[in-house]
This record gives sequence, C-alpha cells and structure tokens, in this order.
Amino acid sequence: MAIQLMLLQSGEDVAGQAAASALCGGFGLLYIACLGLFALLGIGLLIFWIMMLIDCIQRDEADFPGSTGSSKTMWLIILLVSWLFGLNWLSAILYYFMIKKKAGPKQTSTPAPPANQEEPKS
Repeated sequence: MAIQLMLLQSGEDVAGQAAASALCGGFGLLYIACLGLFALLGIGLLIFWIMMLIDCIQRDEADFPGSTGSSKTMWLIILLVSWLFGLNWLSAILYYFMIKKKAGPKQTSTPAPPANQEEPKS
C-alpha cells in the first residue's frame, strides 16, 4: 500500500495525489485518536492506583481480610514498588479485588451524635 501511495504521489495525476493525501490524513487522524484514547486510559488507571493507595493508607490493619499483622505494610510495599516497574495498574486492580471489594467500605470511627437533650428554657 505504501508503494501505491508513493506511485500516486510521484506521477502527474492530480486526483491520485489528492486521494493519497486524504488517505494519509485519515490514517493520521486515526493515529491521533488512538493516542488520545490510550492517554485517557493511562490517566484513568493512574487515578485508580492513587485511590487504592489512599485506601490502603487509611485502612486499619484489622480491616484487611485474613490479616497476618503485616498485611497493610505488605500492600503498601506492593503498591509503591509496582509504580517503579510500571505495573501500578496491575497492583491497583489486584488490591481492589483482593482487599477493597472483600472488606467492603472502610469503618470510620465517627463519634455518635449526642443524645437528645432538652434545651434550657429562657
């Protein structure tokens, strides 16, 4: 196909040159669209990894399913080291399915609201 494009562009055929230019331009737009799609996917996976890292930092050791006493530290190391090797997306997906989904939402220790007290009459 590249040879045909070169032959069309080298001749005196104006219509052939226009067709070859349009074809190359169409592939260029497709290439740019694919690059944009992959960039958005990469940004989304980075945001997902950051969310899983924050979840791991905020989660108590007892909230990890099957906690061995060092599960939080182990997952923090896995998440951080995987970023160095470019596999942060994989560790984030594993953390989500192995920890976050099994354990459910984090248990926050918010104080209970005070009991209803009568307001002093003035």
